[in-house]
Amino acid sequence: MLFTSMSVHGFVPEDFQISTIIPIPKGKNANLTDSDNYRGITISSVLGKVFDLVVLDKYSDHLVTSYLQFGFKARRSTNMCSMVLKETIAYYVNNRGTAYCTMLDAFDRVEYAKLFRLLLSRYLSPVIIRVLLFMYTHNTARVAWNGVVSKHFVVLNGVKQGRVLSPILFCVYFDSLLTKLANAGYG
Repeated sequence: MLFTSMSVHGFVPEDFQISTIIPIPKGKNANLTDSDNYRGITISSVLGKVFDLVVLDKYSDHLVTSYLQFGFKARRSTNMCSMVLKETIAYYVNNRGTAYCTMLDAFDRVEYAKLFRLLLSRYLSPVIIRVLLFMYTHNTARVAWNGVVSKHFVVLNGVKQGRVLSPILFCVYFDSLLTKLANAGYG
C-alpha cells in the first residue's frame, strides 16, 4: 500500500530521502588524520531499497544496457572488464599501435535532467519516473563521524549511494555514450 500510494501521489516520505554517510578508511595502513584517506559509505533506507527491487522486478526490461557494459550485470564482473582491457592493450602493444583509455567513476556526476530524459526515452512508466524524480530532487544526506551526526544537506546530483537501483541508473546514464563510441568504429 505504501508503494502504491507513493506512485499515485508522486510523493515519497522523508525517511526514503535521508542517507547517512560514514567515512571508512581506505586501507589498514592509511594515515587516519588525513581526510583524503577515507571514502564515504552511504547508508540508505531499507524501504527505499525494497522499492528499488520492486522497480527492477517490474521494469528491468526498460533498463537493459549494452552488452559492452560489464558493471552491475548478471554473469559479468569487473574482472572480465579488466581482462578485456589488458587484452586490448596487449593487442596494440604487440602490433606497435597506440591505445587510449578513459576510466569513469562518476556516480556523483550524474545530472538528473539527462537521467530522467533517458528514462523517458526508454518508456519507463511515467508514474515510476515521477516517484524517482521526487526521490532524487528531495535527496538529503548527513555525515556521521565519531558518534556525531551533521545537519542534513541537499544532494544536487549523482545517483543515490547505497541504493539497489543506483548502479543500474548509472549504466543507463552512460549507455548512450558507450553505444556512440562503439558505433564510431574507433575501438
